Amino acid sequence: MIKTIKFDKNDTKNFENNLAGFIEAVSFKESSSDLSLSIDHPINTRAANKVNGSGYMGLFQFGEEALYDLGYYLGDHGISYEDIKGADKKSPIRKRWQSQFDSNNWIGKWSGKRNINSKLDFLRNPQIQYEVIKEWIGYLCNQLRNNNLNEYFGRTIQGIEVSESGAIAGMHLVGIGGLGAFLGIPKFQGSNQIDGNGTHISKYIEMFNHFDLEICCKRKIYISLTDSEKSALANKEVVLVSRYDGKYVSGESRVRVKSDEHGKLPVIVRHPNTEIKIIADGKESNSILQKANEKQKATLSDFTVSSYPATLEAENSPQPKPQANKTPQEVRNEQAAPSSPSVDSTSALKDIQFNVQIVEGDSGKPIPNMNFFLTYKGNIKKHTANNNGVRQGVVAEEGQDIEVSVEGDGYKQVIHHFKVDAALNNQTVKVRLPVHSFSISVTQDGQRVANTLFSIFYRGREIPKRTNASGIITVKMLTGFVFGFGVKGKNLVPSRVEKSVVTKGFIVNASAVKASRLHEVADEQQKQQQAETARLQQQQKEAAEKKEKQAEEERKKAKTEADKNNQARQNNSYTQNGGRPITTVSRQAPVTSDTTRYHIYHNGKIKRENRAATGYAEFIYYDQNGGAHNLGKSRFIVAPKRGKSNVTVGGNVYLIDQRKHTYYRSDAINYKWTIISDSHRYYLNGITMAAVLGALIDYGNEEFVGSGFSTIDAKSARPSTSHINGEAGDFRYLGINGVHKNGAVWTNYSTFDMAANTKFVQILRKFGFGTFLTGTKEVGGTAKVPGTSYWDGHHHHLHIGRHSYNVEDI
Repeated sequence: MIKTIKFDKNDTKNFENNLAGFIEAVSFKESSSDLSLSIDHPINTRAANKVNGSGYMGLFQFGEEALYDLGYYLGDHGISYEDIKGADKKSPIRKRWQSQFDSNNWIGKWSGKRNINSKLDFLRNPQIQYEVIKEWIGYLCNQLRNNNLNEYFGRTIQGIEVSESGAIAGMHLVGIGGLGAFLGIPKFQGSNQIDGNGTHISKYIEMFNHFDLEICCKRKIYISLTDSEKSALANKEVVLVSRYDGKYVSGESRVRVKSDEHGKLPVIVRHPNTEIKIIADGKESNSILQKANEKQKATLSDFTVSSYPATLEAENSPQPKPQANKTPQEVRNEQAAPSSPSVDSTSALKDIQFNVQIVEGDSGKPIPNMNFFLTYKGNIKKHTANNNGVRQGVVAEEGQDIEVSVEGDGYKQVIHHFKVDAALNNQTVKVRLPVHSFSISVTQDGQRVANTLFSIFYRGREIPKRTNASGIITVKMLTGFVFGFGVKGKNLVPSRVEKSVVTKGFIVNASAVKASRLHEVADEQQKQQQAETARLQQQQKEAAEKKEKQAEEERKKAKTEADKNNQARQNNSYTQNGGRPITTVSRQAPVTSDTTRYHIYHNGKIKRENRAATGYAEFIYYDQNGGAHNLGKSRFIVAPKRGKSNVTVGGNVYLIDQRKHTYYRSDAINYKWTIISDSHRYYLNGITMAAVLGALIDYGNEEFVGSGFSTIDAKSARPSTSHINGEAGDFRYLGINGVHKNGAVWTNYSTFDMAANTKFVQILRKFGFGTFLTGTKEVGGTAKVPGTSYWDGHHHHLHIGRHSYNVEDI
């Protein structure tokens, strides 16, 4: 089965629904790794070295306490469980033991387990991190069992089903206390359900639900749904009923689940002795009792539990027992015989002529020149479709059963059957060729070949595919089609798609693996060469632009000096003794320029030079020592001026792209400012930009993150209404130890830095802003920061606006 996870509205990914897929999904969420690639791939080595602002590190963002629990890290103070055994919960040594994990500063010693003797050893070993996460999953699973929290599996809490893998993910996020609090268990109440980045445990429980964690609970129930003719019921929604009486949970729970394309329901894990039933279409199955430490399997045929063995021994689904010496077509004919109308023996049987079209099961597109088979009166005959996927002029007797099949591996795979009736005359029967999802397992000398790139040759294309950590590739193809397996540019083994096969195995030798890795190295070198070429070209371009800019500045400087000298000569020429002018000299016109310059002073004052220019904007900051800092120059973007509801009101506004001015550093003067905006609100007008830049620099040595001001056409993107004309914008609240750089900080978080946010508002006010909106989370709350006004929905960001525009034009 494939598990699809939507991490955000622009990022949806597919993972195998097993342990390897779960680990890959968690790692992607935590560190942006890609474990479908080699564990030593640069993407993964960078992720393995990642340490966030709160000290969590590696592919899975482990903290000190987790690695202490697993025996790798000995704690900041070296206090062990033995040291606190029997100590009162409020005793100083127990408090000191707990406090050694509060900061994640990793200043303590390491045990040497797996030869990890330091933080650096851990960060440099992604392979060991991969093994550690498996240990961690097992450890968390034991915590679930030891605390009876697995009684909640199958229950719906706050609208979210609790599953084994979802609970494990939730504990990884906030620990057993956070999970217990989410489940409503009294002894865990008060535990934090939100991590340092503002992520609630419910998001992880829902996101990582229904993975099959092989190393956790040993008991599993796998249920397949079929119809009365033993065909898989794909995408069938049923109600899964669980009944159990335990320490925390008693009574019945119901959840809705849906089968996959093979008719398989998500893996079922419940507390031992839980009674399970399936309800669908008003029918209720027999009971299945969850056994301890046993994998069970059942097939529900027309929603009655079959009598096949419950213990799972292999991956393949058990097949229904065929009636002796009879094909499915013969069985259907016998079942239909009693209800068939009687036919006069003297009357002739009517022939019906019709067409058969073969189309793709997912897209419905015709498959040209497709070979298929029709079984009629027990005889099978090959047919070939034309360029439109149609076989025309098929003739059969009314009332007869027709079976459609395609090639298998030494047998025919039945994909459809239908009955010939009068309504079919001169019509076309459209037969969908099923799309089959299956796994490819690659082994060498009996060992799985993990994280290696191979090629799949299918329908005239070569498709690169990488095995995961378990040596598995997941694919989707049309049933009956031939595909090839090999390395880049070389098809090694042909095979056929069989709808009854869940996993196809391919055995490769050392040469194939070596060839694959050589190709990958060559491809990576080529990519690096291309990247290096692009980098050199960019450097050359930047150098040329810099040289041209310097030349332009020299030309302007020379012209300014010439103008000054000319003015001096004019003053001397048009005066007489005593300094009295003998004629009137008109004031000289300002230097022609396409640039408006904003002079920003540390005391909040802003001067604007050449305000009529519409070509470029240039920003210069003057520190308290009189030093001048050129913050950059960028082109004005012309947009229509907006009023309420984004209507145009006449005239234009001139906007600056903030992305051209995100960073400056020179001695003690610096700032860094990032806008993260799905609606692309990157644009400010010139005065607003000057004021923001001045405030950021005046604040001193901080990194700011916001969601922006206006769109490129001066609009306010919904649901905001006040972000027009580049006048008003939003910033994340500043957090303690820079946590705001990794995610939003809410005003009710412990990491909210009141002193820093108060200082920021005061500086923004000094640079001319007049409106500041903050708030607490509850509706009708209060302003959070002194000197601001309350506005609903502003508990996770600061809104600024209404600049005075009190600048001096020079």
